[in-house]
Amino acid sequence: MEFEVNLIKFLQTGLSNAWISFFQTVTLFGSWLGIIIAFFVIFYKKKVMALLMLFTIAFASVINYIIKNIVCKPRPFDTYDFIVNYGGEGGFSMPSGHSVCVAVIAIFLCVYAFQVCKTKTLKILASSFVTLLALLVAFSRMVLGVHYLTDVLIGLIEGTIIASILLLLYFYYMNKLRKIVLLNRKTNGEDDE
Repeated sequence: MEFEVNLIKFLQTGLSNAWISFFQTVTLFGSWLGIIIAFFVIFYKKKVMALLMLFTIAFASVINYIIKNIVCKPRPFDTYDFIVNYGGEGGFSMPSGHSVCVAVIAIFLCVYAFQVCKTKTLKILASSFVTLLALLVAFSRMVLGVHYLTDVLIGLIEGTIIASILLLLYFYYMNKLRKIVLLNRKTNGEDDE
């Protein structure tokens, strides 16, 4: 815990107003701004997947709320007077809701990129950009003094697990549905067209 407190203290040392504004903007990608952008990007070509992403974020948020209220870990600025709350957050600290949300968004956008990007280079570039943005959002939560490193890491892990499970179920059932449609076409003699 001491390492995490010293890390936040170090990150906030000499923080200018410009950097505070930058990290306050970046952190929005782990909440409403990121959700809206990701939804419309995915919805353009994959409507069901975009709706699944919204459901996953809602589901992950409920799980996160339950965990926060079981753990009841105070935020860094509530415990240490020298840590400044630049994020305007209240409530409990662990796990980071922004980290959960941005992990879900990143997983969905990476899967989407691998489905729609034509070249391997584009797939890797898009996935790398989304992953770096997710890590930057998680980092911003510590800079803003509203989460410890463990809160952020657990949030990223939680979001990744939930998104991965729901996406695997989605692909499993979509594959089953596709097989049923193909079987029906074969049965009806439509496969010769």
